[in-house]
Amino acid sequence: MSETRQVIRSRYCGLKDIYAAKIIQNTETAYVTDTPVKIARAIKAKISEKWTSEKVYSDDTTEDIITSYEGTDVELEISTLAPQDRAFLFGQIYENGFLVKGADDIAPEIALGFRTKRRNGKYEFSWLYSGKFGQGVDDEFSTIAGKIEAKSNTVKGEFVERQLDGKYQIAVDESNLVDADTDAKTAIKKWFEKVQEKDAQQTEG
Repeated sequence: MSETRQVIRSRYCGLKDIYAAKIIQNTETAYVTDTPVKIARAIKAKISEKWTSEKVYSDDTTEDIITSYEGTDVELEISTLAPQDRAFLFGQIYENGFLVKGADDIAPEIALGFRTKRRNGKYEFSWLYSGKFGQGVDDEFSTIAGKIEAKSNTVKGEFVERQLDGKYQIAVDESNLVDADTDAKTAIKKWFEKVQEKDAQQTEG
């Protein structure tokens, strides 16, 4: 007899552990990533999925509604970026202590992982499979006026589906796991050690 699932809906109330992994291979036959690294301390994240829809008409009525996924916009507010982080995320040069930015810099393709806390104390763990922070970073500076005001960085990017199978995100909501969800329970214990898959093995064609 299958285990009864109780649906738990608890509001988000926290964000931490932003990781990124460079994509080594993203083709129709294989998806391979490097080991994830933590890029900064998290402050705020806005994840916006973009879908378009088109109505198809026949016999003077709506026959169908065709929807299409166009991508996911990601905006992260983080504590600060070290020069190593900027080289990693934006494809800039960091050598011998110098950070060099160029008009021809190309942001590498990465996977993005993070976890969000819910009001019940549990976490939702996520990986976005493929994207780039090609829109760069927003820096803001100001003089000290009576008291020190700490500034943060904002990075913006766009993520899409991977070529292997059209999947674009994987997530596990710890609040809604039951005893039978052994693979998911194991995955969240080592969520940031690698980009996670629904199956135990890395997905390759």
